[in-house]
Amino acid sequence: MEVELLYDMPRLEEKLMIESFRQRGVEVKLTNVNTMPLLIGEAAAEVALVRVVSMQKALYSAAIREAAGATAINSSTALMLCGDKILTLSRLKAHGLRIPRSMVVLGTESAEVAYRRFPKPFVDKPPIGSWGRLVTLVRDKSTWRSVLEHRQMMQSQQLRTHIVQEYIESDGRDIRTIVIGGEVIGAVVRKSARDEWRANVALGGKTEPIKVNGEIAELSLQAAKIIGGEFISIDILEDKKSGQLYLNEVNGVPEFKGFMEATGISVADELAKYIVSVMRR
Repeated sequence: MEVELLYDMPRLEEKLMIESFRQRGVEVKLTNVNTMPLLIGEAAAEVALVRVVSMQKALYSAAIREAAGATAINSSTALMLCGDKILTLSRLKAHGLRIPRSMVVLGTESAEVAYRRFPKPFVDKPPIGSWGRLVTLVRDKSTWRSVLEHRQMMQSQQLRTHIVQEYIESDGRDIRTIVIGGEVIGAVVRKSARDEWRANVALGGKTEPIKVNGEIAELSLQAAKIIGGEFISIDILEDKKSGQLYLNEVNGVPEFKGFMEATGISVADELAKYIVSVMRR
């Protein structure tokens, strides 16, 4: 059996995946998409595991391998939906799942309308990006104007687009689950660093394992099914007053170092087991 692993920035996660596949007798063909051109309609293996950090490169890589009949994990459709937060939120909302109230600002005039209509504070973020970058808690008009001026200078239309989102008061915590092949393999709570409201590990957040209860599992599995993700992580917010859970983001190329350290779960092993089962069908 053979698996192609497409990547652009090799990290610990990819190294663990390679080891887990090889322990199961699976040959791993490595493709660095930054150094190797991809021929449309050509695939190196039956399964293409897309671990490309760049959203656009990941999407293209999956589509190119799918054109040759390979199974891309995740599929180009799933990566497209995960890679753009507007598409993610719209798809989840269309299927009746609870998300934070969100408004999309496509121009400077509509930005003023959004500010007037939305209760403060609110969260502002672009539809693309990871690790909490360019995510701002807007408390007043001065901050809002600074955000607009900064983002308007950026070349990408996506980075000049704003998602204005209800601020869910969660004490700087969020829940992250990982779903592989329709199964929630575990969950962690991420807690923000001191003097930081965002819980991202990249910003100093700490992770602790939690038990996957029925509601967390159901939300995660529903989101995975709607997005079509076979290997995804899901970020959930819990309102500290009401206890209600809100789906916030879905990640199509999930990092799991912090998750693995907190839970002791070998995500790479779970993924390798699942992909081997896919190839044996």
